[in-house]
Amino acid sequence: MNEVINWIKNERTAGRTWEELRYAGEDSEQGLIQFLTYNTRRMHWPNLSADEWYQLIKEKKTDEERLERLIDTKGATIIHAANETNLINVPTDENSAWQCYRNLLLKKGFSPDVVNVMEDANIRILRQLSSDTQNSDTIKGLVIGNVQSGKTANMAALMAMAADAGWNMFIVMSGMMENLRIQTLRRLIEDLNSNSANLYWEAIDNPNSIEQYGKRLCDKNFSEQNNTRYLSVCLKNSSRLRNLIDWLNTDSNSRRNIRLLIIDDEADQASINTAKKERTVINKLILNLINNRDSKGKDSLCKFKAINYIGYTATPYANVLNEAPGKESLYPANFITTLSVSDEYLGPQQIFGYECEDDDSISFPGLNILRLIQDSEIESINNIQKGIPFELPNSLSNAIYWFLCGAAYMRYIHYRKPVTMLVHTSRLTDAHLHMGNAIKRFFESKKQEDIISACRMIWEQETKLLSKANFTNQYPTYYNIQNINDYPDFCSLLPHITELIESGLTPLTVNSDNNQRTYGIGVHLCIDNSNNDENNPRLMYPNSYETPCDAPAFLVIGGNTLSRGLTIEGLISTYFLRPTGCADTLMQMGRWFGYRKGYELIPRIWLSEKVRDQFRFIAKMDQKLRNEIKFMSQIGLNPSECGPKIMNSPSTKFLQIVSKGKMQSAIGATYDFAGHTMETGVFTNNPQILNNNLKLLSEFIDSLGSPNNIERNPYAENNKIWKEVSMSKIVNFLTKYNYSERLKGFNDLKVLTKWLDETAKNGLLGNWNVILAGITPDENIGNRSITNSISINKVNRTRRYEDNGNETINIGVLRSFNDFLSDISIQQGDNETLTAIKDVKHNMAALNLLRERLNLNAPQIVIYIIDKNSCPRNNTTRRFPLQAKEDIVGFSINIPGIRQSNSTIQSLTIRIKPQFVDNVD
Repeated sequence: MNEVINWIKNERTAGRTWEELRYAGEDSEQGLIQFLTYNTRRMHWPNLSADEWYQLIKEKKTDEERLERLIDTKGATIIHAANETNLINVPTDENSAWQCYRNLLLKKGFSPDVVNVMEDANIRILRQLSSDTQNSDTIKGLVIGNVQSGKTANMAALMAMAADAGWNMFIVMSGMMENLRIQTLRRLIEDLNSNSANLYWEAIDNPNSIEQYGKRLCDKNFSEQNNTRYLSVCLKNSSRLRNLIDWLNTDSNSRRNIRLLIIDDEADQASINTAKKERTVINKLILNLINNRDSKGKDSLCKFKAINYIGYTATPYANVLNEAPGKESLYPANFITTLSVSDEYLGPQQIFGYECEDDDSISFPGLNILRLIQDSEIESINNIQKGIPFELPNSLSNAIYWFLCGAAYMRYIHYRKPVTMLVHTSRLTDAHLHMGNAIKRFFESKKQEDIISACRMIWEQETKLLSKANFTNQYPTYYNIQNINDYPDFCSLLPHITELIESGLTPLTVNSDNNQRTYGIGVHLCIDNSNNDENNPRLMYPNSYETPCDAPAFLVIGGNTLSRGLTIEGLISTYFLRPTGCADTLMQMGRWFGYRKGYELIPRIWLSEKVRDQFRFIAKMDQKLRNEIKFMSQIGLNPSECGPKIMNSPSTKFLQIVSKGKMQSAIGATYDFAGHTMETGVFTNNPQILNNNLKLLSEFIDSLGSPNNIERNPYAENNKIWKEVSMSKIVNFLTKYNYSERLKGFNDLKVLTKWLDETAKNGLLGNWNVILAGITPDENIGNRSITNSISINKVNRTRRYEDNGNETINIGVLRSFNDFLSDISIQQGDNETLTAIKDVKHNMAALNLLRERLNLNAPQIVIYIIDKNSCPRNNTTRRFPLQAKEDIVGFSINIPGIRQSNSTIQSLTIRIKPQFVDNVD
């Protein structure tokens, strides 16, 4: 049947409609029957009747429409400098490199949806590449993935498709560690060679300009007829790169036939130029390679037939902020792509929470798997890392007990791969040794019955905090949500916990005779850092034939070597206390992001409050960058003309996006608040501050006079509305309001007020509408008098996080969408407008388009009074009582405009010189 399905795919690719395919391109059913009969006899198709053909066409049409919907919501977003001009299509030959790799992914457990989305993303990327660049510049692009999300699989998919399309030489520039380089090369060669009858992949391992016979460049066959593809994985090491570049310059006949695809893995690491005068060595060598020069910077023997450079990273901030586009730059001037992830992925948005201002469907409350490390415990950790014999703080003890429970659970479900606890508290190697010794003393000092009792307590506590019902509510779009494994009772885990305790804590050892590691059934203690040697070997998980039991357990302590590139297998308990000042570094440390199929309820993370807040900011910054690229794609901007905007931190003391050396060409993006909603969702729980805001509101409302009458609008019934309020009164209110220091959106009011003043002077923004919003009278909440003549029903809002002892209250989203519709008066008989406002879904872009159509261009401020005793209305959401010390005044602003993706926090973008811009506005 595959040949039939492939014929249908090819016809669709060629432009045939489904209506034409009903009769297989023939004029009638009789013609279809003749077509099927001929193909059964001559092409060895299965014997299909006309009805069976109709059913097959119907099924394939349904499949295609479903895939189109899936790609629309989950597919890659690409911005590019030219239309997709090459005509490369997805190879359909079952023996092609791509189809063989596709089948391998399905065998490994990737769902068909994930593979289909991956296929679509990589064919889009491939269409941006050039198979002949002898008379043009190198193609340079950037692929933005996600931490721990199957990036290597996407790279291999692109290489397979490119190999089918004629590319014959592939270079993957790996990180800084040799063990990871070897791991990457072996995995890629093994996967790409799986069952491929058409092509054979040969590894070029650490080549040199002087090689023995058979390993020289001239010994390789780069002709179009040859079915061998060559792959080199090269460390970002100066000597390795020089050797590779010089090897590629040893034979001009071979070189001019090479179609080269360079994939720069972790492209924001080492590749970026951080020097102000003389370029950094690695950056210069990469530029020499992609610009057809030798390792010393001289012109090469001849040009490659084609050269394409693609950077891959989950933290692309340096790649788009470092240097402007140009020949002597790695800036992705040709295209930038964001890869999506499936609904099986646990990323920063899902774990730390993200609230989208424009689309509730991509908002997440955050999974209840985060546990805070208190300041007093941080002090204990610091003492331990100095070698002072302190007892482990409760948070670390609990993390270890939970790891024992989690490892027991994984053995209970017969999980065959390794499981891990990660302790990442310092970058200092001495601190790792002291921490390892402290954990050894912890295990040695505890009686077995005491450990079991503590494990029982933590299991009962944690399984209540995150139940299966909680998970499905907090991640409602999770793939295959009904089949998540629930927790067993503790007694089911007890034999496995006992086995782990009795087997003890075992250092990871290496047999000196055969360099083989020895694995046991206890907990393997491993310290992984730059000082590893034969007495203290680096973390290496067992191969399948070395696995001594279900779920071999590893407790890993480390620093920089665990921060990037290395996959931590089966991570179920993380103790993270690593201070860092840069967002890209912090994001890469998130080893807990990824896929947790079969044990979704088990992962837990212990971290400090500051690091938690930093990750929440990064989750928002990451999503906003993806939204920015999607917006650029929708309006046709290309990266050589306009760099993406990246949301900046309100303070470098809180978090810097990247180090200064990595963003040499960054400039502050123009502030633009048009079309944006901003609001106060974070408040300081201080009675004096809260009372000052209540007093300010009274003065402000009193200055407005009597509210306007809004006719026939059902959303205006509980609100008080004033129209045509002067800009000066609004600015006065905004500048006198007491904001929380942790409210990111209003970190620099001068910028907002300056922008408002400039737009008003230019006649682009007029007077405002003020909406004092209330809810239907509720005896459990009541109302509050604002002035002698104005009162309003209070609203119920609750805390997002259980920080009752903290002076900061975070409620997340404040606004109620319908309040932005409440200032629209509807004339008698104007049913069209009444229907229109009822049909607007909860989307701010759609609301502003409706207001524009109705010529309602006034900016809006919607003000709420939040009842201090607000409580969650049901038990289905992870919310907590407000516990405010006074009623809270909050507000939401909506400024008319078209663009929705600009950030109210200052953004950074790249300085692009005019010569690279065709049309400068």
